[in-house]
Amino acid sequence: MDKAYKNGKIWTDQPYGSIKLEPWLIFHDKATFLEVLRSYCIQEGFGLSVERADNRRYTAVCAVESCDWRIHASRLFDNVSWAIKVISGSHRTCGRLEENPVVTSEWLCKHMLGEIEANPEIPVETLRRYAQEKFQLRVKKRLLYKVRSMAKEKLHGGWAEAYELLPRYAEMIKQTNPGSHALITWGASSGDVNPKFRACFFSFAAQVRGFLRGCRPIIGIDGAHLSGFYKGILLTAVGIDGNNAIFVLAYGIVDTESCDSWTYFMRCLRQMFEQEGCNRDDWTFISDRMKGVELAVRETFPRATRRVCCQHLYMNCKNNGFSGSAFHKLFWIAANAYNEYVFGKAMEKISEYNANATAYLNSCIEQWSRHKFDSTVCCDHNTTNFVESFNACTKPFRDMHVFSLLEAIRSWCMQRVGARFDKAVDMEEGQLTAYALKELEERTAESRLCYATACGGGEFEVRDGHVNFPIRLATRSCACGKWQICGIPCKHALRVIYDQRMNPHDFISPWFKAAAYKLTYAEHIHPMADPSQWPDFGLPSIQPPTIKRPSGRPAKKRKRGANEPKKGKRNTNVKCGKCREFGHNSRTCKSGGTSATGPSTSKSGAAGASTSNGGPNTRKRSKAAA
Repeated sequence: MDKAYKNGKIWTDQPYGSIKLEPWLIFHDKATFLEVLRSYCIQEGFGLSVERADNRRYTAVCAVESCDWRIHASRLFDNVSWAIKVISGSHRTCGRLEENPVVTSEWLCKHMLGEIEANPEIPVETLRRYAQEKFQLRVKKRLLYKVRSMAKEKLHGGWAEAYELLPRYAEMIKQTNPGSHALITWGASSGDVNPKFRACFFSFAAQVRGFLRGCRPIIGIDGAHLSGFYKGILLTAVGIDGNNAIFVLAYGIVDTESCDSWTYFMRCLRQMFEQEGCNRDDWTFISDRMKGVELAVRETFPRATRRVCCQHLYMNCKNNGFSGSAFHKLFWIAANAYNEYVFGKAMEKISEYNANATAYLNSCIEQWSRHKFDSTVCCDHNTTNFVESFNACTKPFRDMHVFSLLEAIRSWCMQRVGARFDKAVDMEEGQLTAYALKELEERTAESRLCYATACGGGEFEVRDGHVNFPIRLATRSCACGKWQICGIPCKHALRVIYDQRMNPHDFISPWFKAAAYKLTYAEHIHPMADPSQWPDFGLPSIQPPTIKRPSGRPAKKRKRGANEPKKGKRNTNVKCGKCREFGHNSRTCKSGGTSATGPSTSKSGAAGASTSNGGPNTRKRSKAAA
């Protein structure tokens, strides 16, 4: 090429803003020439009017008729390379175009890819400002929506192509992390040759073994809606480690939240436990009252204990008409009660408030009050907040396609387990976790106001205010019930332990010590190569599931309930100005009482006088009142 065209110059990539075109600038092919010409036109701010364009030549002029700028390029003798033969004129009589017709979505996607990669949910208004500041372009919002969607697809791949990787993805997990449970379920519909995705289930060996060895036997389960193109439900099973932090046990994707989908998830969970040699079926499951959960748990784990999330139970009570500040206070006293006495007193007051509310709560077959919890579990969680914490961590990924979503969750779990793996190595035998140590310090401070009396035989009586609590160190029990349920001595037990000059660490459950924490994080999740390095396992390429998309724009946020507070706004309680009770205002007060602070006075000093600028009649009423 250099010998044939001694005056020619090979094109090399130049950053936007410094592109210069000149005669005998040689390009690799026509596509490269047209791409550079488009960037040059946007950089200089003018449009093009093509006069002639075919496989051999390309001639264009400025879109403004009075401008004399012109360019002519043609194909070289090798039938591949192109060169600019003529470029003449200058843009003296035409101004800069802010709405340039040569701008395309592909060009914007290429030049905005870095911004969108840094923030996949970058607002369209931000992209508009970016295009205005960097390219001096005014771009329509609908075009930028398309650009953002194209950039996501370029970064993470297509929605349908992602399902083709899932069978090989499951094999790679089992190959790089031996003992892991990875299952992809697919099936062919009538008349379809290619199989279609139905469900998947994943649990790494480090997760299931760590849970069985060092976590308390309680599992929180929940489902979260996916907002991607093919929708679906993300099902998760989460445990709690010795530091009271979430420990992800398993996760999977199903089409809908139903009895069949939950049964599929629970059977995979049971099979995973049996694969590790654990045939236990008396686990404790906590969840809200989701559709199909109760039947799925009973079928898979017949002797399992079911807890229900008190927050969801309270919302159900509100939907049934049991609300108000008084009921809210009494409900949570009953829910957080560690002994039968406090629970019974709270239920008696709820019966006085509304007998139907008591009947509704008694009809709940799941455990919801702490005094009913099994003491061997050593966990007083009566809400699914720890599962919701994991759902909040996955929220930024739930609008991605299925492969990117699963990879994001795997990477999140790998980093979390890896950090705790390194932390557990440095822990000493007998050392308490940070959570247990913090609880012990707080309860020790509270125990200073208690008084212990020895009764003999390892029994003690602790006075807290005007109430006496019997303590038995041999059985590690207190009448308040908190020690048995939590596994950490309560303030009454600590008062006795300190009086007897004992070490409180000896009375804390083994779940909160370094030995159990080391077993939980004895293994870590091993890294895995990207799909370009995966071998061909000879597995079929599955297709995405069949869906029927509704009309309108897909929703990104879930719809909140009628009684659920709006996000970002405080949930304030209304207080009546007459009877001083919560739950209503003075206009809707039915007690007919008067304010406890007496009648309010206006600036004029007359009780009940109007503060508006009244006429003569108003002044007469004020004098009469005086």
